[in-house]
Amino acid sequence: MRNGALAMRPNRLLLLLACFTATAAHAAGERVFCCEDASGHKVCGDPLPQACYNRAYKEMSRSGVTRRDVEAPLTQEERARKALEEKAKRDAEARVAERQRRDKALLESYSSASEIEARRDLTMQGATQEINNLRRRERELVAERKSLDTRVAALKGKPAPPALREDITATDSELAALRSVIAQKTREADLIRQRFEDDRARFIELTGSTNPAR
Repeated sequence: MRNGALAMRPNRLLLLLACFTATAAHAAGERVFCCEDASGHKVCGDPLPQACYNRAYKEMSRSGVTRRDVEAPLTQEERARKALEEKAKRDAEARVAERQRRDKALLESYSSASEIEARRDLTMQGATQEINNLRRRERELVAERKSLDTRVAALKGKPAPPALREDITATDSELAALRSVIAQKTREADLIRQRFEDDRARFIELTGSTNPAR
């Protein structure tokens, strides 16, 4: 009896395999793929017709019900344009996130617009003092340069001694470097002032008041 049962097992496996194959074939036969070919004519088939390669197509049931729409693969130009659009979107989102972060920091740092003004005045006081010190040294160098010019004029056309020429070169070099530093510090001070003005305007915009209570 055991031998008979063993003999029946291969037949049972074959039967199950046949049922599975028939079910898969039946399921495959229930769908059809349709697209428009290069001439604009509708082409359908199962499997996907060759005319539908690299084109948008629909997977449909035999009764005509659309199961899914498959978009055509993007061209190189379309992929490049999509990449640019996605980058622009990410950049815009990053700017929004940065603005939100700065707004949060601004509201946590100050309790009123007048507090921003006080911080601005204190910061600008230090920057202005530094620039004033530099300008004072600039005036000293200008005076020294005029004195050197006077000494050269006193020579009445004679060649200037090496020491005098060295003094002139050193003074001109220091004066040029100093003026470059003054210009840089002035730009920095302008940026600082503008940053505080922007913070003050944004604070008022966020709170609706120049002196809100906590």
